[in-house]
Amino acid sequence: METIQDRKLYDHYIQSRQITALFSGELPHFLLLRYEPGELLTNPFSPSGYLQLVVDGDLLLYDMPDESSTVSLQTDFHEVNVLGDIELLEVPFTPLFVEAKSEVYTFALYLEEYRQRLLNDPAFLRYLCTSMAEKLNGAVKASSQATLRQKVRLSLCHAEPGQRISGIGSIAESLNVSSRQLMRVLKEFCELGVLEHEKKGSYRVLKKPEV
Repeated sequence: METIQDRKLYDHYIQSRQITALFSGELPHFLLLRYEPGELLTNPFSPSGYLQLVVDGDLLLYDMPDESSTVSLQTDFHEVNVLGDIELLEVPFTPLFVEAKSEVYTFALYLEEYRQRLLNDPAFLRYLCTSMAEKLNGAVKASSQATLRQKVRLSLCHAEPGQRISGIGSIAESLNVSSRQLMRVLKEFCELGVLEHEKKGSYRVLKKPEV
């Protein structure tokens, strides 16, 4: 994570993402943060203490113990996503890992400093309600989708014995998961005798998985 001191870029995101419309009165003083691909924006084991408005880039959300909870948020559009909304409301919950899938820029506010101001801002609260409703709708859709393990099994059902699987990074990206998560699932199929791990990032199909 890097704090960006670029007023021209700061003003560009204020205007292009229509940040002014999200607040009543004078805008808060934001920090403009940049995350490199693979960096964590939020981590259950180390809360950031920020409320962040994601103004550019793509995010990957996941719960480390369970690959089925992975969700990809495409944020390269005019809408703005918010992180830290539940923390703002001080509601107990189990936070997820939020990882930068590409270069990501956010406007950040220290929660402790801005909590009361945000909770008393009618324009921001309207935005927050809309954002949380969209998140809930996305979570419901994601929960009805096939798990990563089911997707891999379906793919292996259409593979022939002897076929090789490589390019794990590209496959993971197409499935909107991390390479680590995909490799964990592939390891399961190796243990079941469906796959053989030949070398780093390369697997060979031994047989079709049981239905």
